[in-house]
Amino acid sequence: MAAGSKKVVYAALVANGVITCGKLVVGVLTGSAAMLAEAAHSFADSINQVFLLISIGLGNQAANEEHPYGYGKERFFWAFLAALFIFIAGAVFSFYEGLHKVLEPEAQKGALLWAYVVLALAFVFDAAVLVIALREARAQARKAELALRDYLRESSDTTLKTALYEDGAATLGVVLAALGLYLSQTLAAPIFDGLASMAIGVLLVGVALMLGREARGLLLGMAAPPRVRAAIRGAITEFPEVYAVITLLTMQLGPESILVTGEINVKDEMRTDEIEALLGRIERRIREVAPTVQNIYLELHPVPLERAHERRSGDPR
Repeated sequence: MAAGSKKVVYAALVANGVITCGKLVVGVLTGSAAMLAEAAHSFADSINQVFLLISIGLGNQAANEEHPYGYGKERFFWAFLAALFIFIAGAVFSFYEGLHKVLEPEAQKGALLWAYVVLALAFVFDAAVLVIALREARAQARKAELALRDYLRESSDTTLKTALYEDGAATLGVVLAALGLYLSQTLAAPIFDGLASMAIGVLLVGVALMLGREARGLLLGMAAPPRVRAAIRGAITEFPEVYAVITLLTMQLGPESILVTGEINVKDEMRTDEIEALLGRIERRIREVAPTVQNIYLELHPVPLERAHERRSGDPR
């Protein structure tokens, strides 16, 4: 999964680097707020691709004594920084530039032909990267046997999702900028250029909030998706020696790393070696149904049958 995500990020970085330069030059030459907003948008995306590449490298470090569960949450941290950068460098600038143009309309200077040329090229680049990101997301969704929408909702691969949402916003942003320029030119009303810039700012706010909320939840210790939790519980209870699952806790430690802890009631007559063997079988079965589970810590408590029924029914005795 990390290799596929890195491919998407590299493609986005190259595209955004070229697009940023073109948009900035044309924005300065024409005075278009929408073009400058799009330049800021592409610049923010370029910096974010660097953030995501850093996150992949740091997140792949092996676990050690100081970080026994590995560095998977590096991916979540850098995705959160990317969301902040989208908001500050992209959304705030775009909205401010657009508001300034609305309050103080100023006709574009110079020919706008190059602006349309750059926007057309930007659309082609952004759409191409979006297709690459969608293909990778669909491949991962098929691997997880999920519909694309369900996969995006439950996946913790913030690197791929950030690149995908950024590319989607970039493609739509180009359309908004072109529409603003066209209306400003045909209606001789520069205010539409400013409104387009503000619309791009609002779009980036939405992307930043969506990515930031998800990264925040993962940093705070979000559980595995409900589907995975149900599969883990089912894997445990399919063993006849298990009476009940008393507690089952999970935590997403990285895009490909889940921690599982829990307490399980098992048959009272089992010997110590039988309990240890059962624990090994349960752990193997959990990893079969949920391959991203890396760390498992389960406590097996031998309990008489009547006591197991009491625990199931909530009897506190």
